[in-house]
Amino acid sequence: MQRDEISAQAFRLFRQKGYEATSVQDICDVCGISKPTFYSRFASKGDLIIDFYDGVTERLNANLSSLVETTSAWEQLKICFGTLMDETEAAGADLMAHMLIINLEQDRHSFDARDFLTRTMVAIIRRGQKTGEITNRMPADELYETASYLFQGYLLMWSISKARLDWRTKFMEGLAALLSVQNGMSC
Repeated sequence: MQRDEISAQAFRLFRQKGYEATSVQDICDVCGISKPTFYSRFASKGDLIIDFYDGVTERLNANLSSLVETTSAWEQLKICFGTLMDETEAAGADLMAHMLIINLEQDRHSFDARDFLTRTMVAIIRRGQKTGEITNRMPADELYETASYLFQGYLLMWSISKARLDWRTKFMEGLAALLSVQNGMSC
């Protein structure tokens, strides 16, 4: 059984039972594999979460076709960040909280900038600045870095609140304010 198949089964269990209540043996039983087979593919149960979050930006690439359907930089940023939020919410607050804990214990680089995503977002911000849709004149790369920290802060608060925080609205309002988006409050 491949890593991605094991991950898919593990995430199904995590959503059903919760991360803590799901053991490596539970994952092995559902997958029909032994623990040595599991550990030949993952160093720990926590690696499943890290792999999932690392794959979020890769899955965002699949959604990039929707970016060309709009010329608005603000709409394109909403698509990008909205896709990241969709992926995060699909994993659930419990898993995201554990991902945060894992990274606090040992930096697994889950929050490091991903080159492709960074280049895409910076290019969108630059274009929005050129067209006047984004009026904050800070360098686009600094704006994106700040926006990504804003995203991570709301991710943290959403996870702590066990998904009770309306982080989508709050983040988009904060992003519009950061970028000084003209008519950006229509999130």
